[in-house]
Amino acid sequence: MVEQNIPSLSKLHDEIIKLFKNEGLDDFCYYELLNYSLEKFKKQKLDGQYYGFHNTSHELVVTHNTLMASRGKEFQSIILKEDFKHLFAAALFHDFEPDKIQDRPLEIFAADFVTIDNTLLKLFEKCEIDPHLVAILILRTTYPWESRNSEIDFMIDDHFSKSKYSTNEQKQEHYMKLGWFLSVADRIGAYALGGFLDAMALAKKNAHSLGWNPEYVVRESIRFFEVLMTEEREMTDKVILSLPKPMGDTFIYNILNFYKLRQKEIQIRSDIVFKNISLIPHLEKYDETNLEYEQKLFEIFDEIPEQLQFNKKTFFESLHDPKTILVTLRFASEDGKIIGFAKGGPLENYSLIRSIKDENHGKFNTVFLEPLALEMGYWGHGGGSSLRKVFNDAVKKQGYSYVTSLQLRDVIQNRIDRHENIEFVQQLNPERLDYYRVTL
Repeated sequence: MVEQNIPSLSKLHDEIIKLFKNEGLDDFCYYELLNYSLEKFKKQKLDGQYYGFHNTSHELVVTHNTLMASRGKEFQSIILKEDFKHLFAAALFHDFEPDKIQDRPLEIFAADFVTIDNTLLKLFEKCEIDPHLVAILILRTTYPWESRNSEIDFMIDDHFSKSKYSTNEQKQEHYMKLGWFLSVADRIGAYALGGFLDAMALAKKNAHSLGWNPEYVVRESIRFFEVLMTEEREMTDKVILSLPKPMGDTFIYNILNFYKLRQKEIQIRSDIVFKNISLIPHLEKYDETNLEYEQKLFEIFDEIPEQLQFNKKTFFESLHDPKTILVTLRFASEDGKIIGFAKGGPLENYSLIRSIKDENHGKFNTVFLEPLALEMGYWGHGGGSSLRKVFNDAVKKQGYSYVTSLQLRDVIQNRIDRHENIEFVQQLNPERLDYYRVTL
């Protein structure tokens, strides 16, 4: 299968407009709804350099997939035009929290927002959308549903009592099924639109959002898909069959690749544990052009989520910069296959995200360590720790006093708890990807 990318925000925007125009929803209020959602997410800076799963792209992907599937063969006679516009509104705002402090959204706040925001209520009135039905659809996307708080059930009952279907049990059951449909479309998301590199980047962000151990991204992703494909098979099958065939094929292709990667992880673990093969960090002294070597490094670099790829346009040039410090991780020996690397240079060479303020900038006493790059399958075997150690030793020998970098908050805290000489410099919310400093 040809590797593809998740569509851009502008492409998703245009596709969504086509979908509701095809439905005969030409009133300007629908355009206003779409643009209002984008305005709210933009104010929260959830596009561009935001490192989190629940970003603007995700909201548009879910809206796109929901509307697309609602007109597929399994749902076109079940989901009415009225349902379509309620799903449209719910998909747009299902993750929106006015006071977002972490990546993973709480549906109760999103449900509250759609029933109290004055601008949104006026738009709903123009479009003849019941805000309480939208809130119910959002609440039903709670995951995992079987472990939901009893407060969710209470809120759903309360919203039904205030909706136009307060006494219509058949319609209430119908909207609960629509909410389940939205929940499945939400979780299939961009896994049905992008190739495996995109899927892996999504999984890493999803792992952070759901609180998974970063070392177990592949294993936990498989469990995530297993819930869809087994416990929720009835709805998942219908959604996949209702999406265009290339999207369904892409989703299955990505799932199969997670299984293949898990097999690779098991084989690697077997080699390391039972064959006593080591992962060897090696400080590079590189001053020649070696296209094969450089391309291998770039391929591993390209597996890092885009928001963590620093100075991508000058990657190859940086390999020849005498100020660059590069430590490779090699399989079995110092001249073995490259499976990862740590790379960095003077802090002043980097434009840090989100306007991070470092008091040492301009003092030339700090090296910025770019996020570690490891080939898929090799996480969790101590390679990251050994890379950092050799990198920090090299930095210290060159006369620098500090190393700074970005890492997930929980990972930094774990290192602090182990009494490493590390501190938070700036905590970045809502993604909780923080800027830290190591004193050498």
